[in-house]
Amino acid sequence: MAFTIAGSLSPFGGPLLRSQIVANSVALVELDSVTVEPGYNAAGFVRLGVAAGRVFGHVKAIVTNNGVGLLTDGTTGAAIGSFTNAYTVASDNQTIAQVRAQVDVSKETLYSVDPDAAIATTTGSNLLGYKTDIIDEDNTDEDTATSATAQYFIWGVDPNTAANQIVNIFESGVFGV
Repeated sequence: MAFTIAGSLSPFGGPLLRSQIVANSVALVELDSVTVEPGYNAAGFVRLGVAAGRVFGHVKAIVTNNGVGLLTDGTTGAAIGSFTNAYTVASDNQTIAQVRAQVDVSKETLYSVDPDAAIATTTGSNLLGYKTDIIDEDNTDEDTATSATAQYFIWGVDPNTAANQIVNIFESGVFGV
């Protein structure tokens, strides 16, 4: 399962959006955790989030360089209307098509996310005040729960889905820790 919106710590509840070009050859899904960290290939372009890197944010929409919604899923020969919240950008996206991700960079957005293993296997993975890293762009790494620092702050178990954690960005590539 992937990240889903669970609410906001802000009384206004709105996302803080930044439109950024997606790195070449990335298969992106809405709500994926993404980074733009320097020191990786395609620094400065949106790419899938990785463990231990700072989190840029979560994809809210995938659009053309002009901000228009997409009609296909990006694969060769894809039918019009095949876009369903997922898109694979071309190998020359950074310079030619420049498909963009509209990313919520706010540290105040709350997400429900399914860890890669049963919640509460590691002490703290189900408890308020612990932190966790991601294992990939759409799951937290259950065994990284820590009282030290990590990518996401844990608010506890999702009351609507007991297998999920409620988290928000802690190690932000935009706002720091």
